[in-house]
Amino acid sequence: MRLPKAATSAPKMLEFSDVIRALRHRIALVLATGVLCLGGAVYYLSSITPTYSSGGQLLLGGQGLSEQNSFDLVEAQVLSNAVIEGEIAIMRSNEILINVVQKLNLDEDPEFNPSLREKQVPNPVVTWLKDTAKTILGRGESAADDEVVVVETASNTAVLEAASLNEQTLGEYGTSVGILRKGLSIRQQGTSFLMAVQATSESPQKAAAISNTVMTEYIRVLADKRFQTASRFTGWLEGRVEELASNLEESERAVLELRSVMEADADNGARLDQQMQEFTTKLVNARAELAQAEAQVRRATLVNEQDGPLATANILSNDAIFEFRRALVDLRREEAEASLSFSDESARMDSIRRAISKTEAELANEVENLILQLNNRVETLRLNVRTLETSLRSFEGLNLERSRQLIEMNQLQRVADINRRVYEDFLGRYREISEFQEIPISDAKIIRYASPPSSPSHPRKKVAAILALVGGLSLGAALAFMLEWRPRRLSEPRQVSRATGLPVFGNTPRLKKIRSAEKLVAQLSNDEAFAQAALKLADNINLHSERSLRSLFVTSYDANQSRTNTAILLAWANAQRGRKCVLVDGDFRTAQLTDSFGLNEQANFLSAIHSDKPLSECLVVTDTADGFDCIGAEVSAADPSVLYSSERMQDMIALLRKVYDVVIIDAPSLEDSSNSFAGLNSRDLGIFTIETNKMTRDGMNRSLNMLRDMDLGGAGIVLNGAK
Repeated sequence: MRLPKAATSAPKMLEFSDVIRALRHRIALVLATGVLCLGGAVYYLSSITPTYSSGGQLLLGGQGLSEQNSFDLVEAQVLSNAVIEGEIAIMRSNEILINVVQKLNLDEDPEFNPSLREKQVPNPVVTWLKDTAKTILGRGESAADDEVVVVETASNTAVLEAASLNEQTLGEYGTSVGILRKGLSIRQQGTSFLMAVQATSESPQKAAAISNTVMTEYIRVLADKRFQTASRFTGWLEGRVEELASNLEESERAVLELRSVMEADADNGARLDQQMQEFTTKLVNARAELAQAEAQVRRATLVNEQDGPLATANILSNDAIFEFRRALVDLRREEAEASLSFSDESARMDSIRRAISKTEAELANEVENLILQLNNRVETLRLNVRTLETSLRSFEGLNLERSRQLIEMNQLQRVADINRRVYEDFLGRYREISEFQEIPISDAKIIRYASPPSSPSHPRKKVAAILALVGGLSLGAALAFMLEWRPRRLSEPRQVSRATGLPVFGNTPRLKKIRSAEKLVAQLSNDEAFAQAALKLADNINLHSERSLRSLFVTSYDANQSRTNTAILLAWANAQRGRKCVLVDGDFRTAQLTDSFGLNEQANFLSAIHSDKPLSECLVVTDTADGFDCIGAEVSAADPSVLYSSERMQDMIALLRKVYDVVIIDAPSLEDSSNSFAGLNSRDLGIFTIETNKMTRDGMNRSLNMLRDMDLGGAGIVLNGAK
């Protein structure tokens, strides 16, 4: 017997026909959702008050083309993005909005004064929804909020007064100004200087009136501001002009006084310049003569010391030295002539030599006198130079004093010129501002006034109704697709059989988490309906197979207590029908059955597989008081597919079939090993247990794909947890 082929697990491509089929199948839900959303929108639109919006256009400034003929305080503004933002803030300021409220009497209008509105009975449903939302969001009032006490002391009075300045400015118009500001929109159109001023109100006439009044009040406030600024600036300029006139008078008087002093000493100044020029020339000549005399003295002294008086006489010019030099020449010539006629020791030669020595001594004395005269002349020249330098420094001091006076006069003249220019400039601006003060003008201009609109701007009922209907239909379609293609969980035997193609042997009632097998069996003994369900399940399995089953393999997709409980129920039911039955814990990963019965973990099914002894000596069978035997197992990390495909395991199962009428194995889960039951014969039956409302169709298909790979004689399903 081959198991039916499970549905493919590959995702199916969504086709247009599937969408049409889902919409047709859930058309009532789609239409109901659309109608419900449309009804809600209609109810909401009918319950709110329509509002009207009206706006005008205002041009700011001269766009940078105004003449720069005065200070920025009174000139036309050169606009920028930052300045435009500031002007928008001015239009939304408390000053202008208070003027609008007073001019239009908005404080007497219920729309802008909530205290004048009629008291409405709150809707209990809406009140309950609001209270519930506050409770969920944690915004409910606490007891601590009711006990808040504000303590005012002398130390924080200034803080409280400063904090309440805005309320003091608004006064009784605070509420009206707040509502008016919320309904007022002022924005720049693109990058131009054109401003769109739009007001929203429940009345079209009030909307247009508010927009126009805001623009006119802004222009008036701007003109008043410029006028007041010009007035304050004129007063400041007047005092400044008087101060500048006084400064100019003082500076010009100082220039005239100093100039008169300098002009009185004009001759002395000319003579001082002439004397300085003469003394400078004399000093230059004296320094040159001194340098020449010092050079001559140094040369004569050096030659006299190194080469003697005769060599020094060659560089000195004097009549006496000339005579001495001529006499020496004559004596030396005479000596030369006498040496031809007389001997060296003769009286003649001796007389000539004495004359030569005497002449040389006289020449040396004359040279010494000349050098001494030169030194005296150098000292005289030095004294003359020092005298000239002292006189010249005296003249320079006088000239420096005169130059200082000239510099001071020039400085005073420059100060006077600056004071004159500043005075003339301020005087011209004072006259200009005085003329501006008489003409209150503004840089803003109204391009287009607002007019009452013919239809409300909010809500747009047709658009809102169409959007609500389209949105409702879209939401309904989304719900239809979600319900049509949501993962369906299997809960009924017919649904499971249709989805899998496998027979459903029966179902077991919902059990509490019972860890002990004795408690489960005790519940079977005490609960007759529970016992009948177990017996009926066992009979259905035998009737469906139409043969004498020898072994049942109870499994599930994952390890759970329901699978083990199903195996215990089948063992108990077969024992009640008089069949010799053994219940084997074949799940080596969890050993739930062994733990439930408290079996011996040392001598068990797994130990018999690994032993070399004969199987009849290794199997340890525990006889229960409920008429069936049990074989336990120990927890092992071994792969169940390896153990079940071994020859030792096959021999053990064959031995149990010979000894017992029915062999029930609490098998491993399919997620542990999909081929763990390989090698079983056609007399084996696989029972797949699932829990109600926990297995989807896709999960069941995956499980059947695993079961299809096993060589079982047949398979069926048992539902656990039926009501």
